[in-house]
Amino acid sequence: MTDILDSVLNLEEDYYTLGHTEGTLAGATAGRLEGRAFGIEKGFEKYLTLGIIKGRTKIWESRTSPSLQSSSSSLDPQKITITNPRHLKHLELLQTLSTTPPIRNEEDDVEEVDDRIRRGKAKVKILENTLREGVPLDEDGEENEVEVERDGRTPKKLGSGVAISGATGLETEFEDFKIRRS
Repeated sequence: MTDILDSVLNLEEDYYTLGHTEGTLAGATAGRLEGRAFGIEKGFEKYLTLGIIKGRTKIWESRTSPSLQSSSSSLDPQKITITNPRHLKHLELLQTLSTTPPIRNEEDDVEEVDDRIRRGKAKVKILENTLREGVPLDEDGEENEVEVERDGRTPKKLGSGVAISGATGLETEFEDFKIRRS
């Protein structure tokens, strides 16, 4: 015969089991959402960097055109035509690195994108230095401070003289997350 008080004796164990089950389910849902948001954030950062590299490459490639011949007295870097074979070779590699990167979330593809970014940043740095288009220097020969934007936030520096400003506060729904747009 069972005693009426047996259920009271197991009350703590029952609530522990119930709490553990509910916590596991809630953690799985929250972990999935947080992991997805983190993946979107990191993917955006990586492909933004590749996009900046591709943009700079297109600008440099537009200066390889013979129709842009300008007077040799002009010191404006945008008016100087790029004709050096080494520079052209760097530009060709940059174009290859920034064109059609893999977009799957496989380990090999992630490593390939990271390698493209690393190699692309190195080539951009080489071209910046040889074309004298790097980060402007102050009188002491040191890099200028990155200016603080009007909302008080400092732009995130990506290296190779590129800075990206922070979010403006505009938000848009993306699946079940809030993603900030700049």
